[in-house]
Amino acid sequence: MDEYFATMPVTNATVLCVGSVTRAETERAKDDGLEIDGTGYYANATAPREPIQLLAKFFSEFEAGRFARMLAVQTV
Repeated sequence: MDEYFATMPVTNATVLCVGSVTRAETERAKDDGLEIDGTGYYANATAPREPIQLLAKFFSEFEAGRFARMLAVQTV
């Protein structure tokens, strides 16, 4: 991840994140057959020593922030 809006632990090893993706993550996703341009903000799951799993792309920074705030409320 390049920069984060929010993170939320799902298990001891898996974290749900909202933020941008790096160029390397974009290339890896393209190699896996995903149509991704690497711009904007994404929801993804990540675990140690595993590639990220892209779950969704947000249409705007506002929507990514809204989802991040929803995650923050769920972790309290």
